[in-house]
Amino acid sequence: MIYQRQRGHSLQAETGKTQDSPQTRAIVARPPGQHVSSKFIRREAARTADDEKQAKAEAARFNLLRTRVLREMRKHQWRRLAVVPLTPGAGGTFVAVNLAVAMARQKHTQVMLIDLDLADPQVSRRLGIPGADSMSEMLRQKRSFGDLLSIVDEAPNLSVVAPESPEADAAEILQDADFAVALKSFAAHAPQAIEIMDVAALLGGDSALAALPLADAVLLIADGRKGTAADMAEATRLLQDMPPIMGVVLNKSDD
Repeated sequence: MIYQRQRGHSLQAETGKTQDSPQTRAIVARPPGQHVSSKFIRREAARTADDEKQAKAEAARFNLLRTRVLREMRKHQWRRLAVVPLTPGAGGTFVAVNLAVAMARQKHTQVMLIDLDLADPQVSRRLGIPGADSMSEMLRQKRSFGDLLSIVDEAPNLSVVAPESPEADAAEILQDADFAVALKSFAAHAPQAIEIMDVAALLGGDSALAALPLADAVLLIADGRKGTAADMAEATRLLQDMPPIMGVVLNKSDD
């Protein structure tokens, strides 16, 4: 189980009981996709130049989370991780994007970041890249996920599927059998890649519950300032018979 606290927008490690992972294997297959430039990664690089010590300290915290997550995923042979905020505004997209970028810095780790918060997609805005067409349009035209894929120039190991516009029927799309088939077919392009899925808030509607069966494991993001024990109890109830909870990140924690 991974348990971390985050102060502001910095992750701070608490405990972890993971075993050493095998050596990372090189990725030989790459999915198709258009190349884009990320304003977010460029901005972070500029910030590093201005305040290298602080930037490295913050990056190190996500690197620690990355290492723990990868160990658990390789230990259990998981590929798909759903990053799930307990409540709206808990910071799920922030964690998903930074975790994916941290993973992609590893030379032989290929990462796919997929925005499955279809009712309120924020990954393209967070990364500062052009958004893709909608999932519903992809399904209607019988296109593949590869048509929506972007490869980030500043992080060549990072591929992104990030729709631009919200969907009115997010839960229905995520439960569509054709959607599951399209996702499985797309993953075959890079069978060793780690998939990070940014998912809607668990307690904010049914979209998260619709997306979770597509994942192998769940990383919960809790609001360290506003979250309650009742929220966690309700989450535990909802997650019965769902993929296992890998761990919990307390976001915005002042502790």
